[in-house]
Amino acid sequence: MMRVEIPVDLLRDQEGNENAELVLKLISFFREARHDWVLSPRDVDAVDEFCRRHVPTLAQVYLLLAQKASGMNVWSPSGASSGVVRITRETLKDDVRDLERPAVLVVENALYDWQMIEALARLLGCDDVIDAKEGSRLDVYNGGGKDGAARYAVDQVARFARIKRVVLVIDSDSYHPGQRTENHNKADAVARAGGYSHVLSFREMENYVPNRVLARQAKNSAAHANMARRLESLKRLSAEQRAHFDMKYGFKGKPKKKSEESKKKPRHAGKVAKTYHVPPQHRGLYDGVDERDLINLQEGFGTDLPGLFLREVRNGGIAERDLDGLELGATEELRLMLRKIRNVI
Repeated sequence: MMRVEIPVDLLRDQEGNENAELVLKLISFFREARHDWVLSPRDVDAVDEFCRRHVPTLAQVYLLLAQKASGMNVWSPSGASSGVVRITRETLKDDVRDLERPAVLVVENALYDWQMIEALARLLGCDDVIDAKEGSRLDVYNGGGKDGAARYAVDQVARFARIKRVVLVIDSDSYHPGQRTENHNKADAVARAGGYSHVLSFREMENYVPNRVLARQAKNSAAHANMARRLESLKRLSAEQRAHFDMKYGFKGKPKKKSEESKKKPRHAGKVAKTYHVPPQHRGLYDGVDERDLINLQEGFGTDLPGLFLREVRNGGIAERDLDGLELGATEELRLMLRKIRNVI
């Protein structure tokens, strides 16, 4: 939720009379738990006087709300004032409008990406993100790909007057650790416009699906045996190799265009339907991987991983330690992503 501070000058005397309607709307946001009220204990009396003057029938309710908010402010950790929206006389009208609108989360695919985000929110104790979407306080927009998502995010940022409650979450599509891709430039464009963004450090959302989820994917004995071989090969990859592996499609197919670098003959296992291709963009990341594992991983794990992940989380079969097993700071990165979403709600 947004943390909002109303200066007491807007509550007093003639100014309080002129601003009453808008200030009361702000207080109603706090009462509905849409946003958090940042209030100093020394300002509670000014709020009480304002409410007795303008809404006497609700004055006691709002006084209790103000006392609770001021108590929370007392116990806030040092440095908690950062990120607070401070209302001013000049911005009051626009700020009320910005805070009244739903926040906007823009993703590439609203179905699969939201399934991943919901699963992670449940797993990492961020149920307020789910509640915001279900309560129409967070809109999730389907960008139809990275270009569309970035354009829409920039457009949405422009719709907010001052409090830019828009966040873009996109894959990095990186082939090797630390690679900066065009997706980072798209995220930078959103930030320049005043919004927020998170580019995943792993290749795609699906790379954050834990192995325990993959082990439960097969539906029959034959598929289970095949999946077991594939999963064992995946486990033999290093954390960096797993993070940049194409989880959906694997080492399957050939490049659409043959560049000078990719004119090398694809590696074969010597059997029909056992050809795999490791894209040259990986820059040797998989050079040390046993050929049998590359063969097993040519198919990938399919496109339904987000839904499977969400189902397993809902069933209680996945724990935070499963994310920790991905290594490379994955859990902390995902917490950061969720924090960015929470900060605009």
